[in-house]
Amino acid sequence: MKTSSTDVLIVGAGPVGLSLALALAQQSIQVRIIDKQPSFSGESKAVTLQPRTLELFQMLGVVEPILAAGVRNPVMNMYAGTRRATVLRYDRLATEFPFYLHLHQGQTERELVRALGDRGIQVERATALERLRQDAAGVTAHLRRADGGDETVTVPFLVGCDGGHSQVRGELGLSFTGARYDDNWIMTDVRIPDMSLSRDERHGFILDRFPFVVLNLGNDYYRLISARPPDSPLKGQQPTLEEFRAIMTPLGLGHWTLEAPLWLVQYQPSQRLVSDYRVGRVLVAGDAAHVNTPIAAQGLNTGVLDAVNLAWKLALAVRGKAREALLDSYHAERHPAAVSMFAENDRLTQLVFGANPLLRYLARKQLRLLNLPALNLKNVLGTSQLGVHYRRSPAIQTALDPRGTRAARAAFQAGRAEPGDRVPHFFLHGERPTAIHAVLRPDRHTLLVLSGPRPDTDRLRALASHVRERHGEQVHVHFVLAGQRLAGFDGADLGKAWVDPQHHAHQALGARQAGAVLIRPDAHVAARIPLAAPEGLDAYFAALLR
Repeated sequence: MKTSSTDVLIVGAGPVGLSLALALAQQSIQVRIIDKQPSFSGESKAVTLQPRTLELFQMLGVVEPILAAGVRNPVMNMYAGTRRATVLRYDRLATEFPFYLHLHQGQTERELVRALGDRGIQVERATALERLRQDAAGVTAHLRRADGGDETVTVPFLVGCDGGHSQVRGELGLSFTGARYDDNWIMTDVRIPDMSLSRDERHGFILDRFPFVVLNLGNDYYRLISARPPDSPLKGQQPTLEEFRAIMTPLGLGHWTLEAPLWLVQYQPSQRLVSDYRVGRVLVAGDAAHVNTPIAAQGLNTGVLDAVNLAWKLALAVRGKAREALLDSYHAERHPAAVSMFAENDRLTQLVFGANPLLRYLARKQLRLLNLPALNLKNVLGTSQLGVHYRRSPAIQTALDPRGTRAARAAFQAGRAEPGDRVPHFFLHGERPTAIHAVLRPDRHTLLVLSGPRPDTDRLRALASHVRERHGEQVHVHFVLAGQRLAGFDGADLGKAWVDPQHHAHQALGARQAGAVLIRPDAHVAARIPLAAPEGLDAYFAALLR
């Protein structure tokens, strides 16, 4: 029996496991990633990448090939029956990626695998976890390969990204509570050469007790999604193209040619949530931690947020620098995010599938209300994952340093880029305008030192020097100069200097005056610091790092 070791063993090589592996590899953490399947799945599975996921893929250095391979959809047309009731406007979201991207899950996985290969990491396929045990020193995992070979791996940490039927979750004995819905979903990816609806837009029809959705996958292929009511005589049977045509015909779409389907599938969705995201040195992420209905295309995207949230904390733990509070914050942040997502999915499911005719009537009324720009934006913000925040986290400034939080109120506006919030979208100006998520990196915190309208270069440099001396290994420093570049100041010895010519960055971050914003490696605000109070940074790092 072969015995080996690494820093982190990832079980499961879907998008979540691959994203975690890539984020860890960018921090020079030794990673092995295994998957019991011998090759990529031929099923397209999840096809929608949300704007927040694209921002994180930008930080991981893989967004360009993913964008090139996918189909951008800036709006979704919503119909009540055959009449268009509203248009959901993703193109008004404040992000560099104001659209939903449609891409077969297998292609997303291939791009992530290619990026891992560039870092010398190969997915070990046809390799399954059989059992594991852990103690205070680490985790011992017993693996079995398809050729019958056995291996024992000793690692400081193991992460289960192995899906809804997770072996890792089972080994930990974690509860996975929730419910299965009566709704019977049907889907196909099918070629439609004579598509008559707008090809670069999403289309959703709210019909009598079930929806019908059309998503463009490129190359004349479309995903068709519908559902059968609980009393359908076809419930549980594999769908046919004729069944889809029967749904489409009353909508005036029966003339479409449906040919060469890549798959036809039916299933009953469920929503289940794990009791704990972490047990000692073993953690779970993605579908191993939560499965949900496909009604708002949240599953894969929620899993990628899990991975990027966990990666930087795990990297510090591998190096022996993380306090228990930092690893505990993974569950404290991501579990509530899943609970919130489940609640919204339940609400939408009741509106779309509920047997109560009043609820179905309200669903159609709500569609028309979404023509109001503010409500439209609120709706798309909720499903884009851009609104996910950790304001109640035990691992941000408001919990770790209340005194520093109070001191920051004079320099920063309340309600804008608060600790725990996603970093808002804005551009910094150097040789060319650069989006903030292209500046951020998942290997360290980023400190944006904001000059304010009347820059005091001595105080700017004093804060940056303090950070360099106390926390240099943990922080990338960037100066953001309001108005124009300062003569004789480039900050090159302490950090890169950018210009904020229209003060858009200052406004987005809520800066009333000079100060600094500390951004975590997962692109959430960690703390806001007045220029004269660098000890706020010390309090944050002291609470989380050894």
